[in-house]
Amino acid sequence: MKRLLRRLPRMLLWLLVFAACLEIASFGVITVLNIVLYDNAREGTKAVYDPYALFLQANGIWPTMGIATSGSIENDRVVWFFGGSTMRASTAPFDKSIPSFVASELNAAPGPVRYNCFNFGINSFNSILETKYLQKQLIEFPVRPNLVVFYDGANDANYFALYKTPYGHEGMDRVQGLLESYFKTPVGILKPLCAAWYASFTRELLAKAAYALTPLDPDARILRDYIELTVKRYDHVDRMAAAYGASFLLFLQPVYWAETCGDLDPAVRLDEERTILGRRAFPHVRQNFMIVYAALEQALADRPYFVSLRNALCSRTAPAYTADGVHQTDAGREGVARVIVPLLRQRLERVSSKAEELCRK
Repeated sequence: MKRLLRRLPRMLLWLLVFAACLEIASFGVITVLNIVLYDNAREGTKAVYDPYALFLQANGIWPTMGIATSGSIENDRVVWFFGGSTMRASTAPFDKSIPSFVASELNAAPGPVRYNCFNFGINSFNSILETKYLQKQLIEFPVRPNLVVFYDGANDANYFALYKTPYGHEGMDRVQGLLESYFKTPVGILKPLCAAWYASFTRELLAKAAYALTPLDPDARILRDYIELTVKRYDHVDRMAAAYGASFLLFLQPVYWAETCGDLDPAVRLDEERTILGRRAFPHVRQNFMIVYAALEQALADRPYFVSLRNALCSRTAPAYTADGVHQTDAGREGVARVIVPLLRQRLERVSSKAEELCRK
């Protein structure tokens, strides 16, 4: 016993050294993955706390190119765009985002109607955080929308597959751990230590490894719960937009892994096969993603606000996706804009007709 007591400090010291080495190694793996996938040592751009949406981008609302106003309220149309990093496109010049391409296309038509598009895309946002952000903007933003657009699918599928809960979102475990660990565990009284564990690279790497190696059951009850709650969330957004006199459109975004393009240009196919990473590695990642993506598509198919863009880019003549198969190139975002512009114009005309009808009454 005495010998054990004498060795205990050294054992504790080596345990701390092992934990530090493990954290450093995990930091290295996570950083390399971020550089390979996002061309940045950090995942995403600098964020700041927001009491409504949990966090927002530090550099504010991403500007939109090609917007215009008519000078008269009756001829102005306002579109709010929400989504994740594929909508924000903050790694590209702001004139290469989907809202910028849309605004330029809409305003290229002869007047008198002019279009103003706001890019409220935030890196890593999914439908949960977008709904909160929409609430914030409806309360605080001075310019009211005629049309609210959500561009979703990738982040929703990713965070459900990662956290296995209907409420998954970016940073969920870190925030939940910080709030709940104080009373949840015996060591919770050591709040800084618990916060460090939930924010650790080791924990993040273990979670990503489990995500990559664990298949998702397509018949699991938790998946059915997730789909049911997500559809309810979008129904709520539809009603909330209508309460403010706006219409709502939800686009299921195109991703490389979900496409079923039989007639894709062979040169484009070959180029993307060379560029996109992980085509053979970690098959469960793609399988899990597709299970959630397909379930969302099926559950939302009959909603009047829903449009699937699964194969919207099949006619492309240039690569549309970056290395992760989710984020789009400039050509990809421009292609998405060309596809959705007629749908946006049609929905805006419908909103305008309803407004005129109400005015006549």
